[in-house]
Amino acid sequence: MSNKFYYIFRSSELFLTKDYTLPTSLPESLADSVIDSLDLVLSGRAAHAVLLRDEVPRDSIVSASVSGSHSASVDGLDGSWIRLRALTGSEDPVLAPLSAPACRALGLLNWHNSTRFCGRCGHPLEEHHSEIARRCPSCNHVFYPRISPAIIVLVRKEGKILLARHAARNQEVFSCIAGFLEHGESLEECVAREVREEVGISVKNVVYAGSQSWPYPDQHMVAFYADWASGEITPDLAEISEARWFDPDNLPNSPMRGTVAWNLIHGVFGASSKK
Repeated sequence: MSNKFYYIFRSSELFLTKDYTLPTSLPESLADSVIDSLDLVLSGRAAHAVLLRDEVPRDSIVSASVSGSHSASVDGLDGSWIRLRALTGSEDPVLAPLSAPACRALGLLNWHNSTRFCGRCGHPLEEHHSEIARRCPSCNHVFYPRISPAIIVLVRKEGKILLARHAARNQEVFSCIAGFLEHGESLEECVAREVREEVGISVKNVVYAGSQSWPYPDQHMVAFYADWASGEITPDLAEISEARWFDPDNLPNSPMRGTVAWNLIHGVFGASSKK
């Protein structure tokens, strides 16, 4: 029997055995679907991360990881597929500990699979001999795993919270305002800019709440609370199809448990950040 755990992914779904544990080998029926793999140490134990071809469009899987069912899909294997975000929200003592190493494995696989050629000279990359990195044998440039920081913020006004529906993805749920950090700005400045650009209001009292890995493909979400300062909601329709103030006791369809947005909306990040 292998001494390694196998983290086997198709899009953002993780394959688990019928006992909801990690397999110790790759099922033969999946071998022809492998497009990339990587040896790692996860949770103190040797692991092999495997990326398969997408069986369904990636966008639909990622969207379901935000708002869809926790239930795994079974396709004839001696095990089942479970959405990675369902692990993050799980209270099951067997499943919950898999979340952090699985997020790391998927994030590194996504980077590894998309970083194949040198951005300086175009030469094919090779594995670094001692680090989780890829090296160009032609110009010696080293490429490390990429992490893209992004903010997500819950804005409050007179006991209500601001939630919005995105125009291009996850259109069935109302969530928090979010966006990528730009060069030259602080995280707090990014919060203010994203809120202003997406819904046309100004905020104050920006307070850090927590953070969470979001390996779709490589984000790290930094969460904040903020208070409304001025302005009326005016959505940028290219980004936001609808935005409204909601009573926390009467919420619309919103992201599933375990997402960073759910943690913000439901106060999981702690009372010290809430007012």
